[in-house]
Amino acid sequence: MLLANCTSDPIPKPHGYFRIDLPPDSAHHAAAPCPFAATIPSYARLTTGTGPGQVAGMGTTCWADLVFPGQRAVVHMTWRRIQNDLPELVHDAHEFKEKHQAMASRIRTEEVLRDSARVFGTLFDVEGNVASPLVFYLTDSTSNFLYGALYFDVRPNADSLAPVTGRIRSDIRRMAATLQWNGPAGAVEHIDQRR
Repeated sequence: MLLANCTSDPIPKPHGYFRIDLPPDSAHHAAAPCPFAATIPSYARLTTGTGPGQVAGMGTTCWADLVFPGQRAVVHMTWRRIQNDLPELVHDAHEFKEKHQAMASRIRTEEVLRDSARVFGTLFDVEGNVASPLVFYLTDSTSNFLYGALYFDVRPNADSLAPVTGRIRSDIRRMAATLQWNGPAGAVEHIDQRR
C-alpha cells in the first residue's frame, strides 16, 4: 500500500496540437467552370462558386471554388474578363493583401512568369494568424484575370494549420505552373501533368 502511493512529482506536459495526417500527394487535370483549366490535387474538387448577389456565369465575371473538404479549406477564385482595367485589378489584389499586413508576421511574394502559356502574376504567402494565408492573381495581361484567396473554416492559428497550409501552398504553386486559359473555341488546351 505504501509503495503504491509513492509517485514522483507530476510534470506538466506542454500544450500541443492534434497530429494532422495529410492525404497522399497526387494530382489530376481539371477544367474549371470559368475559362481556365489546371492540375489540381486529387483530394480537392473544383466547383462553381457564387459572387456577391449573383449566380456564377461566364459574362465578364465568373466564380470558382477549389474545395479541400478533408482540410476544411477553400480557395475562392474570381475570374474577370479584362476590359482595359488591368492596373485596377492588380491594384485591388495588392490592396487585399495589404489588409492582412497588420496581423501578418511576414508576407513573401513569388512571381509567376510563363511566357509560353501567357500566364503572369504573383503569389502572396501571408504568414501569421491571418484570415487568408495565401492570396494570388494570375493574368494573360490582355483578356483573363484570375484572383484567388485561401480560407479555412476554423479560427486562424498559423502553428496548428502549418502542415495543411504548406501543402495547399504547394498545390496552388502547381496549379499556377500548369494553368492554361481556354482557347478561342472554348476548348481546354492540353496540360502537361508531369511535375
